[in-house]
Amino acid sequence: MLRTSGGAKLGGEARRGEARTVSCVMAAGAAAMHALLLPLLLLHFHVGVTSAACGNASALSERMDALLAEYDRGAPPSPRMPVRLALIVRHAALDERRSAVRMLADLQMSWEDARLSWNSSVWGCGYAGVPAERLWLPDVALVSAATRGADPAASAGQHARLASDGRIEWTSRLDLSAPLALRLDDWPRDLHNAVFKFASRDHDSDQLDLTVAHAEGQTVFEAGAWELASVSHSTETWRRGDGERRVVAWALGLRRRAPAHALATTAVLAAAALLLLAALLLPPAARPPLCACASFTAAIWLISALVRLPGSATTPLAVELAGALCICGGLAALCAALTRLLAAVTAAPPRRLRSALAAASSLCSLAPESGDGGAGVWAAAALLLDRMLRAALAIALFLVLCLYL
Repeated sequence: MLRTSGGAKLGGEARRGEARTVSCVMAAGAAAMHALLLPLLLLHFHVGVTSAACGNASALSERMDALLAEYDRGAPPSPRMPVRLALIVRHAALDERRSAVRMLADLQMSWEDARLSWNSSVWGCGYAGVPAERLWLPDVALVSAATRGADPAASAGQHARLASDGRIEWTSRLDLSAPLALRLDDWPRDLHNAVFKFASRDHDSDQLDLTVAHAEGQTVFEAGAWELASVSHSTETWRRGDGERRVVAWALGLRRRAPAHALATTAVLAAAALLLLAALLLPPAARPPLCACASFTAAIWLISALVRLPGSATTPLAVELAGALCICGGLAALCAALTRLLAAVTAAPPRRLRSALAAASSLCSLAPESGDGGAGVWAAAALLLDRMLRAALAIALFLVLCLYL
């Protein structure tokens, strides 16, 4: 009995010790959890207070009105004002019938004005939006030729973004259309460049210094037959009167998207060239049908291409080569006819012709082919003429293929 009661007492003390250990472990875990959550709660509270301060539009508007009460929008921030420009192209297309390029873009301008700075910790907000008509704006405008467009000053109703350190960002929405001289040398793989120039109209480079902020972003909406291949920028000096103005120019490269036209052009030119090569391998009597077929193929393509092509300053290379193939087909048929007529001559050959044939026979065999007539002098002269004309036409076809391919 004594042993049993003593064992029970020892078991109870052990269980109480385990309970105290578990309680200590749980308390330590709770303390560690609180230590981890407290910085997160403080950060969340700070962000919430800042967001609430930025979200208080009435308080921010009152403070901004007080800041702008003594602000003179007619005076520039400094005697020499650096302005950074960036062009974000949203859409670009070429109208071939009007010979004009249309561009939808955002002209982003940024500069610094120390008069519009504030203490962000006191205000509780580091940025603010202000109507652009309440601020001094750089008079940056399009100075290149444009038939239809929106001047950057027309975007004055938009809001500018102000930072607490005095940085100002303003975006001008552009819808420009500029004339372009079409050069269709590489049609249907042609590439055209349109240049848009921006400068100040009233301030020279000593008062307004224009620079490019960063590389241009291209968020182009592709829906037509043209794709934006490249956007590049450059700066130059424009002398006007007694002063010099800094000009920032952007060049847009537009490439035609016409894979079907390119494939059809290659196929037609290759087919016409192969028909002419096959004709040159045949005897003169069997040559005219293939020559006519080659010329007819190139002529049909020429008619269909000229209907689609707009007026331009240059002729497409593909059109020139198709015309050359038409002429080569006609010349090949004419050469075959001349060869047959020369072989059919029955008059006595002149002495000079005999001596010329004798000299040429040392370089190549002039034995007439079967079916071309006898082995007389006129037949040999016809064979020599045929070989010379076929060699000239083969060289012309080789040059045509090399120029296009």
